[in-house]
Amino acid sequence: MKLNGKKIKEIMDSKKLTVKDICRRTGLYEKSFQWILENGYASDETMERIADSFEIPLKEITMFDSWANHENCIEFLKYSDIATVSFTREKFTNKIRKLAKLHPDECQIVAENKDGSICAHIPVSWVKISPKRAVSDKQREASSERFKRFNFERTTTREET
Repeated sequence: MKLNGKKIKEIMDSKKLTVKDICRRTGLYEKSFQWILENGYASDETMERIADSFEIPLKEITMFDSWANHENCIEFLKYSDIATVSFTREKFTNKIRKLAKLHPDECQIVAENKDGSICAHIPVSWVKISPKRAVSDKQREASSERFKRFNFERTTTREET
């Protein structure tokens, strides 16, 4: 959830409350409250304190944030063979779904959430950290030539058969 700063300001105006009034009622510092108004993010407890200070339900000052979950996580214990992965990036959620179909014994989807995120169990041996390979222009050109030659040889071989 995200706080609706505009709505909070409207309520403050209608109830003739100042930032100091809200800070006194919630125990927040003025700078913290100003930041919350500008950015819309606060802990659940802080959101509830703000709603309570207005004597209104929390849902009146919050808005749905479809992008609230940005977390991508891989976790496993030191001697475990299984890793738990949680992804919000579509690139990875699609890959996990594909792997679960291809390897159902090794990749189990634990949860698929409404926001599109996914949680699954995979073998730790699938976890790989590799930096992007640095390639010079000369190497890129040589690779391109090899690829063109390979494609040419493959297509001419097909035409001959």
